[in-house]
Amino acid sequence: MKNRHFSETLRADFCGGARGSIFTFLFAAAIEFSAPAAQASVLWMEQAQRLQEVSATLLDTMPVPVPLSPSLAAGLRANISFLPAPNPRVGAKLESLPASPVQSIPSLHGMFGVSASSAESLAVEAWAGVLPKGVEKLMGIKASLMQLQWGGRAELASQRLGFVRFVLGVGAAQTKSTIEGTISSASGTDSFTSSSQLTFANLTAQHPRSGIWGAFMIGRKKTTSRLVIVEDDTDLEVVDTLANTKQPNWIQVSLGLPLNGGLSLAISELVVPDRVEMPRLTLAWNFLSPSGAPRE
Repeated sequence: MKNRHFSETLRADFCGGARGSIFTFLFAAAIEFSAPAAQASVLWMEQAQRLQEVSATLLDTMPVPVPLSPSLAAGLRANISFLPAPNPRVGAKLESLPASPVQSIPSLHGMFGVSASSAESLAVEAWAGVLPKGVEKLMGIKASLMQLQWGGRAELASQRLGFVRFVLGVGAAQTKSTIEGTISSASGTDSFTSSSQLTFANLTAQHPRSGIWGAFMIGRKKTTSRLVIVEDDTDLEVVDTLANTKQPNWIQVSLGLPLNGGLSLAISELVVPDRVEMPRLTLAWNFLSPSGAPRE
């Protein structure tokens, strides 16, 4: 299979809608740089850079604004992203491209809330999570993925207005990811690292009696990624160009409800313009405040 044919097919499949998994995009970017002609081709360099930007976006792991407890609480949370399936067609052939169906970083959350006034309450949250290094073998690619994440959020909740309560939140988070393995060949260890700084705001409407809530979140991100391919002595660092735009870099809509025993569940749709769209599932468990009761 010719690298040029592969590059043109990937450009047609991915530039319009960014549909693929982390290992798919890294594998494709590695192929771009493995061809000597690619070093002199502006189009191929642009395509490899885009593949790298999409790979980093899939590792960002944006938070989900589960309503906070008005008192001291602690819990565990998993935001599970369902990664889009890659298009395996290359020309007239169907190739076995590597794929990862889900992505998640388990995290520990701490929360504390106070009454700001007779009509409002203020709650803050901090979290940290880790995805320990694990080894995947896909299409002959043996690679390990490790991720760290931490962040914080503050919410101001109003008293009931009609049949809903409105919550306004702001926050920031950072995610660091490292992939190491035989991405381009079995002769050396390649690496892909990504660091994302996220800032965001959310507006949440919650039904006080049932606890059912819906949220709209907007945010900005600055992602720096680095792809190192040992075989070709390639070292490419990319700062995602979305960071230079004036509009929000990503939006997310969520719908959630509390369950028994301090559990809660939420579904979300994340949209990063010109990068990726994917559904997400959030599972949260407050073990220090197991009632899971909504704020009154």
